[in-house]
Amino acid sequence: MIAQTRLCLLPLALLATASCGPSAERSTSAQQAGAVTVFEGARLIVGDGSPPIEGSVFVVQGRTILDVGRAGEVDVPAGAARVDLTGKTVMPAIVDPHSHVGYYDEVTDTEIQDDFALERILDHLDRFAYTGHALTYSLGSDMPTFIDARYSDDPKSFIDLRDASEEDSFTGARYFTVGRGLAWPGTGNPRSTSFYPAVSPWVAEAAVRELAAQRVTLIKLWIEDRWGFDDPRSEEPAYMPAPIYEAAIAEAHRLGVRTIAHVKTVRDWKGVIRAGVDATTHTVEDLPVDEELLAMIRKRPGFVNVPALTSELQGGSAPRAPGQRPEWLADPLFTALKCRVFLEDWGRSFERQEPAPRDGGLWSQNTVRVRAAGATVLMGSHDAGGRRTLGWGSHMEMEAFVNWVGLTASEAITAATSANAEFLGVADRLGTIAVGKSADFIVLDANPLEDIRNTRRIAHVYLRGHEVDRAAMSARWAEQCRAAGRS
Repeated sequence: MIAQTRLCLLPLALLATASCGPSAERSTSAQQAGAVTVFEGARLIVGDGSPPIEGSVFVVQGRTILDVGRAGEVDVPAGAARVDLTGKTVMPAIVDPHSHVGYYDEVTDTEIQDDFALERILDHLDRFAYTGHALTYSLGSDMPTFIDARYSDDPKSFIDLRDASEEDSFTGARYFTVGRGLAWPGTGNPRSTSFYPAVSPWVAEAAVRELAAQRVTLIKLWIEDRWGFDDPRSEEPAYMPAPIYEAAIAEAHRLGVRTIAHVKTVRDWKGVIRAGVDATTHTVEDLPVDEELLAMIRKRPGFVNVPALTSELQGGSAPRAPGQRPEWLADPLFTALKCRVFLEDWGRSFERQEPAPRDGGLWSQNTVRVRAAGATVLMGSHDAGGRRTLGWGSHMEMEAFVNWVGLTASEAITAATSANAEFLGVADRLGTIAVGKSADFIVLDANPLEDIRNTRRIAHVYLRGHEVDRAAMSARWAEQCRAAGRS
């Protein structure tokens, strides 16, 4: 059992401040609950695909947006603090439906499967906040220690991390999780005992019932053999059979919970769609999608796919010559997240790797066809650590949506904000900059509608109405790199 002293023995308002988590506490008089702040002068991207508002004004009280419009159309309360954003662009903070937090040390570049520690999770959520995320949904196999009091060392003082991450005092992105996903033994991620080993339909049904009791809003199903994984101790195939995932999907729907499946083959996509799955992660990677699969998608209005297009081995969707390092390796947003030793090692590896095809190859072209058939294709970072650097992948995926899938920059931003908020059931407070929503937004130094890569040119991030102390975060990570001898 993982110790929960740092989470459970502190008041909720102190969680993730300097005394409990890795980040410094935020406190400025302009950000006190009830204080009114007016942000004016920026180009405002609402996040719903509508044209940007030039010379915008929006009013925030506490964490809530009170009014949004053009200069002269918004009543500015007397005595309000004013923030001049002339020359800047504002967009909603990113809502990310696919990450894997808690298992990777970004300083030592080590995957740690058996120590799902609070401090590491808080650090990862800070990294998402630093890069402009309002929320990340962990689709790994998160241990239930931080979402279920029954697994707590001290149930009486238990605090659900999902609830804590909604608090004003929290420094990182909001934490959503599928908890323990379902997988055939040995084929989950990570390959440990953290997932539910779904070896029969009744075990799968029992797992779904426990997850539903933990308020998990998506049931995650892994359906693949992990590149030929085979358990030498078993005569059973290392693959979740259809009767098991069919039972899991049916039980989830009986309980009013949606399902999302990790599938990468034409056969498995067809199988889970027949079983009624609500969404898939990843794209079809083995063959070109065929007409039968596309016809199945056409008959499923609202079917969702969250692809992961930018493989860590290819260097992203921007064209580059063989032997050339990707330009983004020197991007200040990215370099703040990783130690110099890692950056140099990874840079050398790109010199030996072929760049991605100009059209993205099979993965991307299958995504184009799936989207054309009517699937709702959403942006997900797939960040997990290491070469899927936590907080960075969303920006790479938005660029790939433009370069490979053919979306406009506005459509790519919508896929990363309001469309994801709708899918995850948080559109009442996130995804757009609108009256009544939470003041979660990114201030950019350049216009991403002109170049989607400008989502990386972050000047400020505001979450829950507070400005994120990004300088303190980057200084902390730099110091950790120096202490580890990796600066």
